[in-house]
Amino acid sequence: MFSSLFRRFSSPCSDRRIEPRGSQVDGHISIDGKIYPLKDWSRRGFSAGAYSAEHYPGDKITMAVELDVEGEPLAFDCQAVVIWVDRERRELAGVFTDLDMRVQEKIMRSLFAQRAEAQPLGSPLHA
Repeated sequence: MFSSLFRRFSSPCSDRRIEPRGSQVDGHISIDGKIYPLKDWSRRGFSAGAYSAEHYPGDKITMAVELDVEGEPLAFDCQAVVIWVDRERRELAGVFTDLDMRVQEKIMRSLFAQRAEAQPLGSPLHA
């Protein structure tokens, strides 16, 4: 336990996410009829900006997602659980709880395509 805490605070890498994350995303989510722009997203979750609703970590939400994936529109309805809310920055993050496997595959293909474009030739994608 102490070693994981030590690694958390002494790690030179500030982003410890396991999943690749897309930060160049053209899309939005809709919660309770209100639209919020996506800040970033992955196969497992998302964060959105301009957030103004009254949700709290642990809340289960139903939402619609619309975004552009590799030049093609992708829209789906799903359930998520709120992970954190930053009221000062007006941001919310959550994890998907019932995302169709075909949608997950499209997201992963898009994220790895973005990483491949950003990587210099010959660099491994996992590094």
